[in-house]
Amino acid sequence: MRILKLHLLLALALAVSSACSKGANEPEPGASQGNEAPPVPATGTVPMTKLSDGQIAEILTTVDSGEIEQAQLALDKATDPEVRAFATHMVEQHTASKQAAAQLTSQTLRPAQSPKSKELQAAGAQTLERLNSADASNFDVTYIAAQVQQHADVLKLIEDQLLPAVNEPALRDFLGNARGMVQQHLDRARQIQK
Repeated sequence: MRILKLHLLLALALAVSSACSKGANEPEPGASQGNEAPPVPATGTVPMTKLSDGQIAEILTTVDSGEIEQAQLALDKATDPEVRAFATHMVEQHTASKQAAAQLTSQTLRPAQSPKSKELQAAGAQTLERLNSADASNFDVTYIAAQVQQHADVLKLIEDQLLPAVNEPALRDFLGNARGMVQQHLDRARQIQK
């Protein structure tokens, strides 16, 4: 009986050894080929996934929606005239941007959610909740601080991930314009913050 178990173990070891020694270019039978995700690096970090044009469009719409909601709240709660003027500007510009994105996507793209758009949506909801619970005496400071942080984050996102990934020329132009708008908003929010 022991000899039989020993032979079975030896056969199993040989089978595993044979499977492991197959060339890297030889796929296993039935294994899919083609558009496979790259392997996760040994360090355990997940590689950054390239976003599709539809996912980029959805990210831009998500950012606009969050900015509009927060600015509308600021119009209700802000007391400083500069902060109120900034919030009015945010509603106007991000509404126009959202409408332009909707027109663009209706013509050439189909928006698609991504982990990044979901992350931005959750972050926007958290900021809105924080602003809702902010004391009236420091609402203006809290709102402008959030605007500085969010616009800086979105600017970095556009430059580091969205512009390098975009393919559609019309979306690339739109993204370039959005980048300029975000930079202007960031500059203005920093001025108000000072």
